[in-house]
Formats: sequence, structure tokens, C-alpha cells
Amino acid sequence: MNKSNVTRIKIEEALTRILQGSPHVIRSSQKLSVKAVEEEAGLGSGSVYYYPELVSRIKEHTLKTQKTSQHNSLYEEKISSLQKRLKDEKRLKEKYRFEIIELKSQLSNMASQHNQLALIIQQYQIKINELEHLDKVHRIEGKDR
Repeated sequence: MNKSNVTRIKIEEALTRILQGSPHVIRSSQKLSVKAVEEEAGLGSGSVYYYPELVSRIKEHTLKTQKTSQHNSLYEEKISSLQKRLKDEKRLKEKYRFEIIELKSQLSNMASQHNQLALIIQQYQIKINELEHLDKVHRIEGKDR
């Protein structure tokens, strides 16, 4: 095996370890980059660039990660927006629930007042009928005399 093949194998192994989340040299939280792969493989700066197909693989994985990250960010933003909306809807629901209770109480009071007024009107109609009856009786008695 020549030196070029050994270097390629080191780079591929380093890339595999990083992608699996179990690097030996770099921190597992470090982002994937050409430099990170070089460090993990124990190679000097710029060594990976001699293997353009490996550089394109690294960049391809980096782009996938960025797209996933952006997608997750949008997803989290959407969830946050929906949670805020849900909280506002719950607050409005409680507000309307208290308004309904207040309006039912007012309606009950108004119904009670209506019944009282209807009873008073009925009593006055009875008195009017009695007075009209008495008036007729007095007119008849007045004519008879």
C-alpha cells in the first residue's frame, strides 16, 4: 500500500468515526468540517484537499446537517408559535367563560325583575278592572236615583 492509500484510509476512518459520533481526537460536539477530519485523522492542514471526492463527501454531510438544523429550527419556531397561540386561546377561553358566568347572572337578575314587573302589572290590571267595575256600578246607581 502506498502512502496515498494509507492517508485516504485514515481520512475515511476519521470521517466515519465523526459521523458515528465517536471520534478519538476531537470532541464529539465539534461540527463536521475538513479541518475536524484532518485533526481526527492526525494529518496536517490541507491534507484532505488532495482527495476531492472526500472533501465533497464532507461538504455533502455538512449541508445535510445544516438543512436538518434549519428544518429543526423552523420546526421549533413553529412549535413555539403554536404554543403561544394555544396559551392565548386558553386565556381567551377563560375570559369568555367568566363573561358567560357574569352574563348569566345578569340574565337571571333581569328575568327576576321582569317577573316582578309582570306581577305588578297584573296586580294593577286587577285594580283597574275593579275600579272600572266600581265606576260602572256607581254610574248605574246614579242613574237609578
